[in-house]
Amino acid sequence: MALSSFVYLSDVENLSDARYAAGMGVDLLGFRLDPHDESSLSSEQFQEIAEWISGIKIVGEFGRASSKEVEKLLKAYKVDYILVEDAHLVQAFSMLGIPLILKLKVHMDDHIKATLNYCSGQVDFFLLESDKDLLEDSDVEVLRQISHGFPIILGYGITDENAAKIACDLHLRGISLKGSPELRPGYKDFDELADILEALEID
Repeated sequence: MALSSFVYLSDVENLSDARYAAGMGVDLLGFRLDPHDESSLSSEQFQEIAEWISGIKIVGEFGRASSKEVEKLLKAYKVDYILVEDAHLVQAFSMLGIPLILKLKVHMDDHIKATLNYCSGQVDFFLLESDKDLLEDSDVEVLRQISHGFPIILGYGITDENAAKIACDLHLRGISLKGSPELRPGYKDFDELADILEALEID
């Protein structure tokens, strides 16, 4: 299975999401491993899921944990990327020797460029999320400006109707979607995720 866009599925908390995403050709799977969040996966739960997938890079989503906390956790969680949520912590996390993804909750305006420039060269991807559900025309214009100079993964405003077009037209590095809880053990509703990934399938 191949997709027309690079896809990062974040907030994966069950084997159903992980196996489905792997089968669909998703590039990155992110797991919530925040030591301050009771809903995060334990090392045992993480390992049980990780051993069922292969060929996909794993992102450790450690929330607001410090680099020292994460350094200790890396003994139990083997990850390919670390998701950082504070631009001011990027330098400290870069010392761990694992590629970084910086998640930014953004308002698409000129201020975002300063943050991107500040961290440029220190992270592999910038994941842009927003409190808004829709991608507005003003957002699109800013994305057109910044995507040529920075590896942007867009994490909001994506639907099955625009998914195939948006990454290409805006020259994004990729898009990001979110996992969801199981309705009950072993049973998932993949409708929304499936619609988007199927729209990205290459014949």
